[in-house]
Amino acid sequence: MSDTQIRDTLQRLHAALQAQPTVDPELKGLLQTLEQDIQAALDRQQTQPEPAPSNDLAEQAQTLATRFAAEHPNIDLALRELRSLLLGLGL
Repeated sequence: MSDTQIRDTLQRLHAALQAQPTVDPELKGLLQTLEQDIQAALDRQQTQPEPAPSNDLAEQAQTLATRFAAEHPNIDLALRELRSLLLGLGL
């Protein structure tokens, strides 16, 4: 699992979000926060190659996926893929 896959999935998630004009602003803000947290974790991982195992980001992605599932299945799917990738990297 590479951080490139996570970055690619984040880009697809961002595109799916842009294509959905009816996304609740609160959820949109939570997604933006998650993306920033993931970017920061990936940057830290490059300088500290062996981070302590943590699934906080994966859990956040799962929580958001559940909230998007009914109204925005494309975003839900991207978030679930992102969660799997984060788990693979221990994030």
